[in-house]
Amino acid sequence: MSDNTWTRSVAAEDHQIVDVDQTFFTLIPSRFPTIDVFARVANDRSGELAELESLTNPRLRERDRLLSGAQVVDGNGPLLQNWNHAPFAYHNPEGSRFFEAEHPVLDLASDMQTALAISIRKRETFLSSTGEAAIGLEMRELSRTVRGRFADGRSWAVDIARGDRLQLGRSILEAGLDGLLYRPPERPAGFCICVLRGDVLDRAVQRDHFKFVWNGSKVSKVYSFGSGAEYHPDDLRGEDQILAA
Repeated sequence: MSDNTWTRSVAAEDHQIVDVDQTFFTLIPSRFPTIDVFARVANDRSGELAELESLTNPRLRERDRLLSGAQVVDGNGPLLQNWNHAPFAYHNPEGSRFFEAEHPVLDLASDMQTALAISIRKRETFLSSTGEAAIGLEMRELSRTVRGRFADGRSWAVDIARGDRLQLGRSILEAGLDGLLYRPPERPAGFCICVLRGDVLDRAVQRDHFKFVWNGSKVSKVYSFGSGAEYHPDDLRGEDQILAA
């Protein structure tokens, strides 16, 4: 199947099921251009520090588990790509929208406007909690294709209580599905996919870079390095598609 193709089947385990083959989007914090993570403290010993860090790095331990001692034929395979297996190696102590912390997931958006609306709200929540002064945040756009069987929760209410959401998540795990689709409260006009395992992911592709302008209380503007366009966060959260192609 090609991108944006959905094949519906008979509901199972009280869920409407869809076979997904579509490209989804997310944003991650970035340095543009990239920098050495140990540059500020390493002097000329960055390699030694990186080697020490790798001994306790959960992402690298998960990579070793995936390899299970096998000879690597394609070290660039989607499952071994950092952006694809790291979300399942690092547990979020707060859990995710539909799952407890012991079930790490990857949440992606159906379009970049929805991905931006979600990312802005997350950055605002974090920066408000730390009392961060005005700053510009650079964010990197990633896209990747997802292929698998998912529960279709796009008709569910956006304001489902936390306990009920977790119960839905448990039922999806019990049904053996690859995750679910849902409407995010940050932009209900779009939808998201919650992925439970990395083997349904194609390779992540880097795309545009954005700058979030944090004024000390909220993200006031968003700039696209690729198109040169400027956006207001409230417009990105609306129903109209305003993102430049």
